[in-house]
Amino acid sequence: MKSCDLNQKLLEYLPEIEGPYNEEVSWQEGNNTGSHIVFEDVLTPYIRKCAEKKDSVVLQKCFSAIEKILSLNDEYAEEVVQLSVLESILFSEKEIMCETEKYMENKTKKKFAELKELYKR
Repeated sequence: MKSCDLNQKLLEYLPEIEGPYNEEVSWQEGNNTGSHIVFEDVLTPYIRKCAEKKDSVVLQKCFSAIEKILSLNDEYAEEVVQLSVLESILFSEKEIMCETEKYMENKTKKKFAELKELYKR
């Protein structure tokens, strides 16, 4: 999967991030901006902000989108989710990690557990 395709999937699953997404990619390569950048600079801060507010509805939607992305069974998509979202959550404040972990679905939980084991966290 190419960045453009993965970025479009993210917008399809989470249309509410279109504004921040457009701000981020407008000065870069548009929809071809690397997905690591998009996920790390747009999705992850959005998730963190929602976790701080304990916005269960939005967090559930975010992690449902992540689960759908992981269900694509695409190596690049999995790498982006792991490194640009889940790893960031793992190294965030404990409250953020605990709040977000509640909403992770099966594939996401498995990837997150792998990271926790890798980093012994």
